[in-house]
Amino acid sequence: METFTNPGQFGTIPVAGPYYPLATVITGNAFTMLGGDYNNQGVMYTFVYQAPDYVLGIVDLNTGAVNYAATVSGIVGGQFMSQLSYNYTNDTFYAISSDPNNENGSHFYSINLATGVLTEIGTGTGIQNVVAMEIDNNGIVYAADAVSGDLFTIDISTGVGTSVGNMYPGGLYPVRSGFSVDHSTNVLYAVLQNRNGVIWSYFNTVNTTTGAVTELGFGGSRKYSLFVIKEDELGVEDQNLESFSVYPNPATTTINIKSLQTLALKNAILYDVLGRDTGATLENGKINIENLSKGMYILQLETENGITTKKIMKE
Repeated sequence: METFTNPGQFGTIPVAGPYYPLATVITGNAFTMLGGDYNNQGVMYTFVYQAPDYVLGIVDLNTGAVNYAATVSGIVGGQFMSQLSYNYTNDTFYAISSDPNNENGSHFYSINLATGVLTEIGTGTGIQNVVAMEIDNNGIVYAADAVSGDLFTIDISTGVGTSVGNMYPGGLYPVRSGFSVDHSTNVLYAVLQNRNGVIWSYFNTVNTTTGAVTELGFGGSRKYSLFVIKEDELGVEDQNLESFSVYPNPATTTINIKSLQTLALKNAILYDVLGRDTGATLENGKINIENLSKGMYILQLETENGITTKKIMKE
Protein backbone atom coordinates (compact mmCIF):
# COMPACT_ATOMS: atom_id res chain seq x y z
CA MET A 1 0.00 0.00 0.00
CA GLU A 2 1.75 3.12 -1.29
CA THR A 3 0.34 6.29 0.28
CA PHE A 4 2.58 9.10 -0.93
CA THR A 5 -0.03 9.73 -3.58
CA ASN A 6 -3.53 10.77 -2.49
CA PRO A 7 -5.57 8.61 -2.70
CA GLY A 8 -3.16 5.73 -2.26
CA GLN A 9 -2.22 2.89 -4.57
CA PHE A 10 -2.68 -0.75 -3.56
CA GLY A 11 -0.95 -3.42 -5.60
CA THR A 12 1.87 -5.93 -5.85
CA ILE A 13 5.62 -6.02 -6.41
CA PRO A 14 7.85 -9.09 -6.85
CA VAL A 15 9.72 -10.18 -3.72
CA ALA A 16 12.91 -10.13 -5.80
CA GLY A 17 12.19 -6.61 -7.09
CA PRO A 18 12.22 -4.16 -8.73
CA TYR A 19 10.43 -2.43 -5.85
CA TYR A 20 9.26 0.83 -7.38
CA PRO A 21 6.87 1.69 -8.83
CA LEU A 22 4.21 -0.91 -8.00
CA ALA A 23 4.47 -3.58 -10.68
CA THR A 24 0.73 -4.25 -10.64
CA VAL A 25 -1.66 -1.57 -9.39
CA ILE A 26 -4.87 -3.22 -8.20
CA THR A 27 -6.46 0.14 -7.39
CA GLY A 28 -5.30 3.73 -7.43
CA ASN A 29 -8.16 4.79 -5.19
CA ALA A 30 -7.62 2.80 -2.00
CA PHE A 31 -8.33 3.33 1.67
CA THR A 32 -5.05 3.83 3.54
CA MET A 33 -4.37 0.39 5.01
CA LEU A 34 -2.40 0.87 8.23
CA GLY A 35 -0.44 -2.34 8.51
CA GLY A 36 -1.89 -5.81 8.05
CA ASP A 37 -1.26 -9.50 7.64
CA TYR A 38 -2.67 -12.77 6.33
CA ASN A 39 -4.02 -15.50 8.58
CA ASN A 40 -3.40 -19.17 7.82
CA GLN A 41 -6.46 -19.23 5.53
CA GLY A 42 -5.00 -16.54 3.25
CA VAL A 43 -7.35 -13.77 4.47
CA MET A 44 -5.74 -10.33 4.82
CA TYR A 45 -6.77 -8.10 7.73
CA THR A 46 -5.81 -4.45 8.10
CA PHE A 47 -6.44 -1.31 10.16
CA VAL A 48 -8.14 1.70 8.57
CA TYR A 49 -8.58 5.05 10.33
CA GLN A 50 -12.06 6.53 9.92
CA ALA A 51 -12.22 9.47 12.31
CA PRO A 52 -12.68 9.18 15.18
CA ASP A 53 -12.35 5.37 15.06
CA TYR A 54 -9.95 2.70 13.89
CA VAL A 55 -11.67 -0.04 11.93
CA LEU A 56 -10.53 -3.62 11.44
CA GLY A 57 -11.14 -4.61 7.84
CA ILE A 58 -10.75 -7.54 5.44
CA VAL A 59 -8.99 -6.71 2.18
CA ASP A 60 -10.45 -7.84 -1.13
CA LEU A 61 -7.27 -8.77 -3.00
CA ASN A 62 -8.98 -8.48 -6.37
CA THR A 63 -10.25 -4.91 -5.97
CA GLY A 64 -8.36 -3.43 -3.00
CA ALA A 65 -11.64 -2.74 -1.21
CA VAL A 66 -11.59 -2.99 2.60
CA ASN A 67 -14.68 -4.70 3.98
CA TYR A 68 -15.72 -3.81 7.53
CA ALA A 69 -15.03 -6.49 10.17
CA ALA A 70 -15.20 -4.60 13.50
CA THR A 71 -14.58 -1.24 15.15
CA VAL A 72 -11.37 -1.30 17.19
CA SER A 73 -11.55 -0.56 20.91
CA GLY A 74 -9.16 -0.73 23.86
CA ILE A 75 -6.41 1.53 22.48
CA VAL A 76 -4.16 2.87 25.25
CA GLY A 77 -3.71 6.63 25.36
CA GLY A 78 -5.25 7.37 21.98
CA GLN A 79 -2.16 6.23 20.07
CA PHE A 80 -1.83 5.37 16.39
CA MET A 81 -2.67 1.77 15.45
CA SER A 82 -0.49 0.99 12.46
CA GLN A 83 0.90 -2.55 12.85
CA LEU A 84 -0.96 -5.87 12.76
CA SER A 85 0.62 -9.33 12.58
CA TYR A 86 -0.57 -12.94 12.69
CA ASN A 87 1.08 -15.56 14.89
CA TYR A 88 0.94 -18.96 13.18
CA THR A 89 1.92 -20.79 16.38
CA ASN A 90 -1.26 -19.86 18.29
CA ASP A 91 -3.68 -18.64 15.57
CA THR A 92 -3.82 -15.13 17.07
CA PHE A 93 -3.45 -11.63 15.64
CA TYR A 94 -1.34 -9.10 17.52
CA ALA A 95 -1.15 -5.32 17.16
CA ILE A 96 1.19 -2.60 18.31
CA SER A 97 0.75 1.15 18.51
CA SER A 98 3.03 3.83 17.10
CA ASP A 99 3.92 6.86 19.21
CA PRO A 100 5.40 9.50 16.85
CA ASN A 101 4.78 12.24 19.44
CA ASN A 102 6.94 10.41 22.02
CA GLU A 103 4.29 10.57 24.73
CA ASN A 104 4.35 7.15 26.45
CA GLY A 105 5.93 4.68 24.04
CA SER A 106 4.42 1.83 22.03
CA HIS A 107 1.94 -0.67 23.50
CA PHE A 108 1.47 -4.32 22.50
CA TYR A 109 -1.93 -6.06 22.19
CA SER A 110 -3.73 -9.18 21.10
CA ILE A 111 -6.89 -8.50 19.10
CA ASN A 112 -10.23 -10.28 18.82
CA LEU A 113 -11.10 -10.33 15.11
CA ALA A 114 -14.81 -10.79 15.75
CA THR A 115 -15.21 -7.84 18.13
CA GLY A 116 -12.20 -5.64 17.38
CA VAL A 117 -11.35 -5.52 21.09
CA LEU A 118 -7.66 -5.01 21.87
CA THR A 119 -6.26 -6.63 25.01
CA GLU A 120 -3.04 -4.99 26.15
CA ILE A 121 -0.20 -7.35 27.04
CA GLY A 122 1.78 -5.84 29.90
CA THR A 123 1.84 -2.10 30.49
CA GLY A 124 4.15 -0.91 27.72
CA THR A 125 6.92 -2.25 25.54
CA GLY A 126 9.62 0.16 26.67
CA ILE A 127 10.13 0.98 22.97
CA GLN A 128 9.70 4.65 22.12
CA ASN A 129 8.02 4.44 18.71
CA VAL A 130 7.45 1.16 16.84
CA VAL A 131 7.05 1.69 13.10
CA ALA A 132 7.22 -1.96 11.97
CA MET A 133 6.23 -5.25 13.61
CA GLU A 134 6.08 -8.88 12.46
CA ILE A 135 5.92 -12.39 13.96
CA ASP A 136 8.02 -15.17 12.46
CA ASN A 137 7.31 -18.90 12.03
CA ASN A 138 8.49 -19.61 15.58
CA GLY A 139 6.22 -17.04 17.21
CA ILE A 140 9.02 -14.49 17.79
CA VAL A 141 7.83 -10.87 17.64
CA TYR A 142 10.15 -8.38 15.93
CA ALA A 143 9.74 -4.60 16.00
CA ALA A 144 11.59 -1.57 14.62
CA ASP A 145 12.03 1.56 16.77
CA ALA A 146 12.09 4.82 14.83
CA VAL A 147 13.93 6.76 17.52
CA SER A 148 16.96 4.50 17.95
CA GLY A 149 16.80 2.66 14.62
CA ASP A 150 17.11 -0.59 16.60
CA LEU A 151 15.55 -3.99 15.94
CA PHE A 152 13.74 -5.30 19.02
CA THR A 153 12.13 -8.56 20.03
CA ILE A 154 8.97 -8.36 22.13
CA ASP A 155 8.09 -10.95 24.77
CA ILE A 156 4.68 -12.19 23.65
CA SER A 157 3.66 -12.90 27.26
CA THR A 158 4.78 -9.64 28.92
CA GLY A 159 4.91 -7.17 26.02
CA VAL A 160 8.40 -6.05 27.01
CA GLY A 161 10.89 -5.20 24.25
CA THR A 162 14.57 -6.17 24.12
CA SER A 163 17.03 -4.58 21.69
CA VAL A 164 18.70 -7.01 19.26
CA GLY A 165 20.92 -4.52 17.45
CA ASN A 166 20.90 -1.44 15.26
CA MET A 167 19.43 -1.31 11.77
CA TYR A 168 19.78 2.39 10.92
CA PRO A 169 22.25 4.49 13.01
CA GLY A 170 20.36 7.72 12.24
CA GLY A 171 17.01 6.27 13.23
CA LEU A 172 13.92 5.87 11.07
CA TYR A 173 11.21 8.20 9.87
CA PRO A 174 8.53 8.14 12.61
CA VAL A 175 5.76 6.67 10.43
CA ARG A 176 5.26 4.44 7.38
CA SER A 177 7.60 1.47 7.55
CA GLY A 178 6.87 -2.26 7.56
CA PHE A 179 8.13 -5.77 8.26
CA SER A 180 6.97 -8.99 6.62
CA VAL A 181 8.19 -12.57 6.94
CA ASP A 182 8.47 -14.85 3.93
CA HIS A 183 7.04 -17.89 5.71
CA SER A 184 8.50 -20.30 3.18
CA THR A 185 12.01 -19.31 4.33
CA ASN A 186 11.35 -17.50 7.66
CA VAL A 187 13.35 -14.53 6.34
CA LEU A 188 12.37 -11.11 7.69
CA TYR A 189 11.95 -8.41 5.02
CA ALA A 190 11.55 -4.70 5.69
CA VAL A 191 10.61 -1.51 3.89
CA LEU A 192 12.26 1.27 5.91
CA GLN A 193 12.73 5.01 5.59
CA ASN A 194 15.85 6.81 6.69
CA ARG A 195 15.30 9.83 8.92
CA ASN A 196 18.20 11.96 7.71
CA GLY A 197 18.28 13.94 4.49
CA VAL A 198 15.79 13.15 1.72
CA ILE A 199 13.23 10.66 3.00
CA TRP A 200 13.07 7.66 0.69
CA SER A 201 12.06 4.05 1.24
CA TYR A 202 14.39 1.08 0.78
CA PHE A 203 13.59 -2.63 0.79
CA ASN A 204 15.84 -4.87 2.88
CA THR A 205 16.29 -8.21 4.53
CA VAL A 206 16.95 -8.10 8.27
CA ASN A 207 19.41 -10.25 10.22
CA THR A 208 17.30 -11.16 13.25
CA THR A 209 20.39 -12.10 15.27
CA THR A 210 22.26 -8.80 14.88
CA GLY A 211 19.70 -6.33 13.52
CA ALA A 212 21.86 -5.59 10.47
CA VAL A 213 19.98 -4.91 7.23
CA THR A 214 20.94 -5.90 3.71
CA GLU A 215 19.60 -3.47 1.14
CA LEU A 216 17.74 -5.11 -1.72
CA GLY A 217 16.62 -2.09 -3.67
CA PHE A 218 15.28 1.45 -3.82
CA GLY A 219 11.60 1.75 -2.90
CA GLY A 220 11.10 5.22 -4.33
CA SER A 221 7.96 6.28 -2.51
CA ARG A 222 8.26 8.02 0.83
CA LYS A 223 5.22 6.29 2.31
CA TYR A 224 4.33 2.60 2.46
CA SER A 225 1.61 1.95 5.03
CA LEU A 226 1.23 -1.80 4.43
CA PHE A 227 3.79 -4.39 3.35
CA VAL A 228 2.82 -8.08 3.38
CA ILE A 229 4.36 -11.04 1.57
CA LYS A 230 1.71 -13.30 0.06
CA GLU A 231 2.43 -16.98 0.45
CA ASP A 232 1.90 -19.39 -2.43
CA GLU A 233 1.41 -23.07 -1.73
CA LEU A 234 4.64 -24.67 -2.95
CA GLY A 235 3.82 -26.96 -5.87
CA VAL A 236 0.20 -27.44 -4.82
CA GLU A 237 -2.13 -29.12 -7.29
CA ASP A 238 -5.54 -28.20 -5.90
CA GLN A 239 -7.38 -31.29 -7.11
CA ASN A 240 -4.64 -33.52 -5.75
CA LEU A 241 -4.59 -31.83 -2.33
CA GLU A 242 -8.38 -31.87 -2.00
CA SER A 243 -8.22 -35.66 -2.19
CA PHE A 244 -6.75 -35.70 1.33
CA SER A 245 -7.85 -34.48 4.74
CA VAL A 246 -4.88 -33.30 6.84
CA TYR A 247 -5.86 -32.54 10.44
CA PRO A 248 -5.62 -30.99 12.95
CA ASN A 249 -3.85 -27.90 11.69
CA PRO A 250 -2.43 -26.29 13.78
CA ALA A 251 -1.38 -29.47 15.58
CA THR A 252 0.47 -30.22 18.82
CA THR A 253 1.34 -33.94 18.82
CA THR A 254 -0.02 -35.76 15.75
CA ILE A 255 -0.98 -35.01 12.14
CA ASN A 256 -3.62 -37.27 10.61
CA ILE A 257 -3.71 -37.86 6.85
CA LYS A 258 -6.86 -39.41 5.42
CA SER A 259 -7.66 -40.12 1.78
CA LEU A 260 -11.10 -38.79 0.83
CA GLN A 261 -11.13 -40.62 -2.51
CA THR A 262 -9.31 -43.59 -3.99
CA LEU A 263 -6.06 -41.70 -4.58
CA ALA A 264 -3.18 -43.70 -3.12
CA LEU A 265 -0.63 -42.02 -0.85
CA LYS A 266 2.86 -43.33 -1.63
CA ASN A 267 4.89 -41.29 0.84
CA ALA A 268 4.77 -38.28 3.17
CA ILE A 269 7.75 -36.15 4.21
CA LEU A 270 7.65 -33.28 6.69
CA TYR A 271 10.16 -30.50 6.02
CA ASP A 272 11.05 -27.46 8.12
CA VAL A 273 10.92 -24.00 6.53
CA LEU A 274 14.57 -24.31 5.47
CA GLY A 275 13.76 -27.41 3.44
CA ARG A 276 15.32 -29.93 5.82
CA ASP A 277 13.67 -33.31 6.38
CA THR A 278 12.51 -33.43 10.01
CA GLY A 279 12.72 -37.23 10.09
CA ALA A 280 9.09 -37.51 11.17
CA THR A 281 7.63 -40.63 9.53
CA LEU A 282 4.20 -41.69 8.38
CA GLU A 283 2.75 -44.65 10.30
CA ASN A 284 -0.83 -45.84 9.92
CA GLY A 285 -1.92 -42.51 8.43
CA LYS A 286 -0.35 -40.46 11.24
CA ILE A 287 2.82 -38.39 11.70
CA ASN A 288 4.09 -37.79 15.23
CA ILE A 289 5.34 -34.20 15.67
CA GLU A 290 5.42 -34.13 19.48
CA ASN A 291 9.21 -33.65 19.63
CA LEU A 292 9.38 -30.93 16.96
CA SER A 293 9.77 -27.23 17.78
CA LYS A 294 6.82 -24.88 17.44
CA GLY A 295 6.53 -23.20 14.06
CA MET A 296 5.69 -23.81 10.42
CA TYR A 297 6.46 -26.99 8.46
CA ILE A 298 5.84 -28.13 4.89
CA LEU A 299 4.12 -31.49 4.46
CA GLN A 300 4.93 -33.11 1.12
CA LEU A 301 2.52 -35.79 -0.06
CA GLU A 302 3.55 -38.09 -2.89
CA THR A 303 0.63 -39.67 -4.73
CA GLU A 304 0.11 -41.62 -7.92
CA ASN A 305 -0.78 -38.31 -9.61
CA GLY A 306 2.32 -36.45 -8.45
CA ILE A 307 3.49 -34.41 -5.46
CA THR A 308 1.55 -31.82 -3.49
CA THR A 309 2.42 -29.81 -0.38
CA LYS A 310 0.60 -28.26 2.54
CA LYS A 311 1.69 -25.91 5.30
CA ILE A 312 1.43 -27.34 8.82
CA MET A 313 1.68 -25.36 12.05
CA LYS A 314 3.07 -26.98 15.22
CA GLU A 315 1.73 -25.33 18.37
